[in-house]
Amino acid sequence: MVNYSSEQKEYFERLIEPEDMAKLPLYHTFCELLENCRVNFADCPAISDMVNTVTYRELYDRIAVRRDFIYSQGFQKGDNIAVLAPNGLAAMELYMAIPTAGCTVIMLPSAPNALGSEELRRIIGKFDIKAVFAAPEFAEVTNASGTKVFDIDATSDKAAPMAEVSPEDTAVICFSVNNDAGNPYGAMLSHRAIMRAAHNGLFVPGKPFGQRTVAILPLSHVFGAIRGLLTCIYTGALVYACEDMSNIVFDIPKMRPTILTLVPGLAEMVLSVARIKGKDFLAGIETIICGGAYVQPKLIKMARDLGITLFSGYGLTEASNIVTGNVDTDRIPDSIGKVYPGTEVRIIDGEIQVRGDVVMKGYYNDPERTREVFTEDGWLRTGDLGEFDSEGFLHITGLRKNLIILPNGENISPEELERYFGKLPEIEDCLIREDELRGRPLLAAEIKPDMDHYAGWDAKDIEADLKAKVRAESEKLPSYKMVTKTVVNYEALDHTVKDRYFNIVW
Repeated sequence: MVNYSSEQKEYFERLIEPEDMAKLPLYHTFCELLENCRVNFADCPAISDMVNTVTYRELYDRIAVRRDFIYSQGFQKGDNIAVLAPNGLAAMELYMAIPTAGCTVIMLPSAPNALGSEELRRIIGKFDIKAVFAAPEFAEVTNASGTKVFDIDATSDKAAPMAEVSPEDTAVICFSVNNDAGNPYGAMLSHRAIMRAAHNGLFVPGKPFGQRTVAILPLSHVFGAIRGLLTCIYTGALVYACEDMSNIVFDIPKMRPTILTLVPGLAEMVLSVARIKGKDFLAGIETIICGGAYVQPKLIKMARDLGITLFSGYGLTEASNIVTGNVDTDRIPDSIGKVYPGTEVRIIDGEIQVRGDVVMKGYYNDPERTREVFTEDGWLRTGDLGEFDSEGFLHITGLRKNLIILPNGENISPEELERYFGKLPEIEDCLIREDELRGRPLLAAEIKPDMDHYAGWDAKDIEADLKAKVRAESEKLPSYKMVTKTVVNYEALDHTVKDRYFNIVW
């Protein structure tokens, strides 16, 4: 089954007024994007750290002197250059300077203790990294890296022109660790892929121009880099730099963004704080774009109750993180949306497979793994299971690698059942796993109760009520999908083995 038609373009472009859409052409390289920002948004504020703010003209010039420094060090077209720094102005400039100098940028994870010296050396060797631009706090990690290390603020005293780049040139390598944390592999994303994804990120209801956002997700996370930064650059938005994610509770009321890009865990945290502090905490925020893991309908409702529209979607690092988007979450909250323009999706044996502009060129220096994730006819295997409904909305049903195979041959998707039971108001989270009783296999549900719902209840009554609710809901399912064991857990449930929606980058 293939979802691909002109209706995709019409579905999304109806969200933006024609006169605005005319001002937002599809660019094909970082160079085109920056050049048009200089022309169209020169005097608009571009990036701010709440102390200093640079306009788009100043940003263009600042990137140009960084580019001259890159040229002065003798780097050649196609060289891989890494950046190790939090989401400050310097990191954002380098994220755009390196590709416009004809090189490939690799944003390294900058969270505390995310990267040690040995890991960095291994990454440098595997990905042929010619140099690292690093913030001072990472000196201990970079000192023995075995490659050139430049201070994050290193620049030239003159501007340099952009290099001649092709849309097919690799612009960014994004690490995807999945289940092999000791041996990360990098998705090579072309200028075309990044620009198509950034352009598709524009398609949300409301005025595209005059927005303010906070770059909360790290630039090493492809979702944060594309939707959290480049889509905003596309429209001349003001981007507030967030160098310390732990400060967002204090920063958001000061910055007063109009739109945020968040993973579900952060979205839930921000919305929970607003429920405690009051709606004024999120005053000005109209929209939250949410991805990186499954977005529960409860989270959409939570945002709606605060006057915020939360949109969800689906993607993976290997497809520039933007494959489908749901701008009808009020009506169809459990869907990951419709397929974006320039992208095709088909379902083969239940698996979601993707083809189009956003798909990676392959894994860097790893032809064997590249062959494993592409079909013979060139489609990217996502490893995710899904289905389209009658309106063309895509729904995730699970992960192929997590399927539970019963003795009678039936395949059970634990994620499908987790979402089924997770719709109950008494349940905050649910984990489905295979268990056994007297040697016979069974399905077990580990349930974390919603303690707001059970306020004032004692543990014995909570557990009895939850087990009764799960049993009643389970009886509505086909016999082979019935859950016959329920365990109540008051701690956070561990979904890390399963959560690959959006193929989260570290």
